[in-house]
Amino acid sequence: MTASERPPSAGTNPNNRADEESIFLPVGFVDVSATLDGGQAFRWWLEPDGTGDYRGVVGRRVVRIGESDGGLVVTPVDGKDAFGLSHAVTDYLGPYQDLDGFRTKFADDPCLGPSLRGYSGLRILRQDPWECLFSFICSSTSNIPRIKLNVGSVAQRLGFSIGPGDRDVTFPEPEMIAESGEQFLRDMGLGFRAKYLVPAAEAVASGNLPLADLREASYADARAALVELHGVGEKVADCVLAFSLDKPESFIVDRHILRALHKWYGVPEKASLTYAADWARDYFGDYSALANQYMFHRERLARRAADWGGSHRDRALPEDSQVGRYD
Repeated sequence: MTASERPPSAGTNPNNRADEESIFLPVGFVDVSATLDGGQAFRWWLEPDGTGDYRGVVGRRVVRIGESDGGLVVTPVDGKDAFGLSHAVTDYLGPYQDLDGFRTKFADDPCLGPSLRGYSGLRILRQDPWECLFSFICSSTSNIPRIKLNVGSVAQRLGFSIGPGDRDVTFPEPEMIAESGEQFLRDMGLGFRAKYLVPAAEAVASGNLPLADLREASYADARAALVELHGVGEKVADCVLAFSLDKPESFIVDRHILRALHKWYGVPEKASLTYAADWARDYFGDYSALANQYMFHRERLARRAADWGGSHRDRALPEDSQVGRYD
């Protein structure tokens, strides 16, 4: 997909630097907040200038991404020109998703239909597999703000600076994590997860776990390879498969998704997470990862509306926005 250049402006060029240029990616509507900061990736940060743009790292480039009519505005903020950004960002956004087919097939679905109409811009990202694996090992018994803190802190300590900000760093290679050791990660606040992260880094660094090759493997084979890692269960494996390894049939189940499957599709309330994931993959097929994210996003916003009220009701679907509706 080609990109057309746009002149810098105050809205898309936060540092107002003459050597920065913006590009427009005609990729259709993308909900930047829900996609970049909704639990798939953990090194995107809302810019403080009120534009709604997010800043993060794609590959070895620091970029600012904002919504625009019919697509996205992408601005490099690392002092380099925009050469190559069109391909890099488009690939990061997962360009091979059959969004039209998904919308058509599930337009009348009781859970996904309203979610697709209310949150139509949600995409599945195609992240770097190693950073994705590290991040979701960090997700065990955690929440999004804490995962962002953990992943971001390690990146700032061990990554290479590629931009003017403290967070403008590459994610450290597995060799660096392995060399740093378990105690270093514990001292960084990662707790018990450190004992899983170091062996995972060693497996990737040694080639015993060829992460990039898993993109070409079958879903079953790739999943089996991931769960061989100590501390990587089915849920973490499915996150990595969905968000970095091109496995659209992945379906991630936690207690909230299990509750949604029971509420909307009649999956037994006391079903195991494994049973629920298998059922969902059979039902949603190659749209499983997309279905999972739209379901997760709807349930997440409905929970916030019910628990916190106030402005959170405005983000939930109208039928989910009333206090006490999430039951």
